[in-house]
Amino acid sequence: MKNVAVFDFDGTIIPGDSVVALMLFAYRRRRLSLPGLLRAGVCSLLYMCKLMDAMRAKRVAHSFLSRMSEAEREQFLLEFAQMLVRRARPQALSQFQSHQQSGDYAVICSASCACYMKYVAELLHADALLCTPSGEDGQAEGPNCRGEEKVRRIESWLQSQHLPQEALIAGYGDTAGDYYMLSLCQQPVLVNARRKLKKKIPHARQVRWHEAET
Repeated sequence: MKNVAVFDFDGTIIPGDSVVALMLFAYRRRRLSLPGLLRAGVCSLLYMCKLMDAMRAKRVAHSFLSRMSEAEREQFLLEFAQMLVRRARPQALSQFQSHQQSGDYAVICSASCACYMKYVAELLHADALLCTPSGEDGQAEGPNCRGEEKVRRIESWLQSQHLPQEALIAGYGDTAGDYYMLSLCQQPVLVNARRKLKKKIPHARQVRWHEAET
């Protein structure tokens, strides 16, 4: 039986939030105006304060993508994914590759959207990507792959591979949104974890992974 390691992406493999990074990347590339950046930033703040639904906030953040042609959008998102991978924490990449070298499946399970995560998964040679779906225009579509939805996605993928839950030997995450995913795994690993997650899984191994040098 092949074993499985699941990795959260934002805050675990990369530092920070990829949606925020997307907006800033678009602004620097002149794909997003300053008013558009501010509007998306306000929506992100409202989401963090639990005053806006996650999917609505993501749709606002991704709205500029629908104004591009398909070719422009895909090239833009590929370049964005390449930037994210350059920002990946070296220890995260090493751990990801170590699992694969040991014969395990290395799976990314993220609330970030497929429009760019599909390229991230290809660049990292992930064995599977479980994330929030997106439409052809790059807009986020539900359900948001966070919390208990991560569990549903992982269990569905395990079933498709004819693997039992016991195959989940390790899980890596950083926030309370990863709690349910990590609880499935034999060895939950908290990466630069926030206090709330530490309290939820006090027995978990804790690691500090550093940012990539720029």
